Amino acid sequence: MHERLTTDCGKVAGPRGLVDMERAGALWRDAVRGMVALFSLHDLILIGYLVATTICLLFAPPSEVQAQCVHRNLAGIAGMVSLCVFARRATFVAPLLRSIVYRLSLVGAFLLNYLSLRTILPTVRSDNLDAELLHLDLLIFRMEPALWMERFNTRPVVEWFSFFYFSYFFICFLSMLLAVWVARPGRGTSEFAVGTSLVYCVGQLVYMAVPAYGPVKALQHLYQGPLDGGFFWGAVSSVVQAGGAMKDVFPSLHTAGPLWFALYAFLRARTDRRLFWLAVVAAFFSFNIIISTMLLRWHYAVDVVAGVALATGVAWLTPRLVRWEEGVRERMDQPQPWSFK
Repeated sequence: MHERLTTDCGKVAGPRGLVDMERAGALWRDAVRGMVALFSLHDLILIGYLVATTICLLFAPPSEVQAQCVHRNLAGIAGMVSLCVFARRATFVAPLLRSIVYRLSLVGAFLLNYLSLRTILPTVRSDNLDAELLHLDLLIFRMEPALWMERFNTRPVVEWFSFFYFSYFFICFLSMLLAVWVARPGRGTSEFAVGTSLVYCVGQLVYMAVPAYGPVKALQHLYQGPLDGGFFWGAVSSVVQAGGAMKDVFPSLHTAGPLWFALYAFLRARTDRRLFWLAVVAAFFSFNIIISTMLLRWHYAVDVVAGVALATGVAWLTPRLVRWEEGVRERMDQPQPWSFK
């Protein structure tokens, strides 16, 4: 027991040093176990997004708006941590109530993260890369789809695709409702939460690296006239003007979001064939939404390609991440993410 051991560095470590190392290792394992008990993978993705956004803001030119955005993000980080502590440690509150508060708060976090982009994006970067995105479209596709599709600028066509563009908001709501509220909590819920967090957090971080207004503004001098829309086009325009981030085109989350939801439905349909036709309907809506993003002049083709790449990459990665998280929790004897006891 009292032998002296020589380390790789040539130093001598006694029994006291070994005890200290074992104690440090135990403390580290306890800290990791505590983190796993409090935070699910999708929680850490959301918190990581807020931390990354805060770092971007700290490097932005100082201003009153910049300071407000930093304070709001710090409050968001504190709120997410408090939510996780409440959901998994406030055992004096009924599990059902904690589960409801947790689910509602996650939806609120996604919504607030997007709405805050309207002030964050121009604060982080005041320039735009529309010219570069247009150049990529012309280089890769030999034309700009938003301009080429102007030949279809008729009331029935514009209204058709405006309806599908507007349906994006309902698809987001219904997907969340079915996956998080209706379905039995388990691996499917974790896959939805992790995948959706990755799609939107990664996409919104890339907005900060590639700010652009899109063809609707950058190419407005090249169109023969405004879009010939009716009720649905008016609804789309009003929503974008009221809550849109304005410089959020690359990647197209109107492409990535619905495509991820469709791919997720097909993923779940492998174990539950009842979901197959739901996946087909989701894919049909996703296809029409993708076309609408260019026909309605919101996105360049490279935005759509980036959105497709983001959704398919997340669909491949998410099941692997969820299985890894389940394995970590089992080894540490911790409950699965959607268990509130």
